[in-house]
Amino acid sequence: MVVLNQMRHSGGFWLRLGDVNVLQDPGPGCLVMVHKQRLKPGSLDAIVLSHRHIDHSNDINVMTEAMTYGGFEHRGRLIVPADCLNSDPVVLQYVRPFTEITEIREGMEIELGKIRIGFPLKNMHPVETYGAIYKFGSRRLGYIPDTEYFPGLVEAYRGVDFLIINVVRMTTDRKIRHLNINEAAELINAIRPKKAILTHFGLQVLKAMPEAQAKRISERTGVEVIAAYDGLRVDLEEKESLKKWV
Repeated sequence: MVVLNQMRHSGGFWLRLGDVNVLQDPGPGCLVMVHKQRLKPGSLDAIVLSHRHIDHSNDINVMTEAMTYGGFEHRGRLIVPADCLNSDPVVLQYVRPFTEITEIREGMEIELGKIRIGFPLKNMHPVETYGAIYKFGSRRLGYIPDTEYFPGLVEAYRGVDFLIINVVRMTTDRKIRHLNINEAAELINAIRPKKAILTHFGLQVLKAMPEAQAKRISERTGVEVIAAYDGLRVDLEEKESLKKWV
């Protein structure tokens, strides 16, 4: 409901890691927000989908066209789970020749310029879903997208310097396979990043004020925790930054 009513923007996030630009999970409104933030789709080196759900993949085709200048320049990479390409695909056939396509497999790692992107394990979600670890220089940024809690997440992401984590619920509903705020806190405490960013808030979390929840987790864990907001920019180091739309 947060996405459908645009209570928060839903365009995903843009990573600039040195000279490499990656767009993660281009949901509804991504193309519009990219231009509002004065980012250039033609500078993208890759687009990554964690999974096929519409709040993460709605703008995948238009952003693929934008990355490849309408398909006139074969460039970039599209990195997606297999079910984004197979039955009932979200990646349309006509854009596929525009770019190189890689199917995500559990445990794989991809080299992209001077960075590497790892996909440590498959999440527990109704569709094929993968988080990512971006390795740049000596640092690592982890992204835990939609999933229910399971212990394997801790070992997969332990030791990352930065952690982006999707948290939809305040309480658990077994029909909705998403993390709740206490599970997110438990993961942050066990993984111990230098900085964690909460995002992908459902109505429950919005009503509970994400900033207050982030402060509570910081006090509990000793980790710096940020509640994402539309247009948030996080400097990872002097030349590395993340542009965020919730």
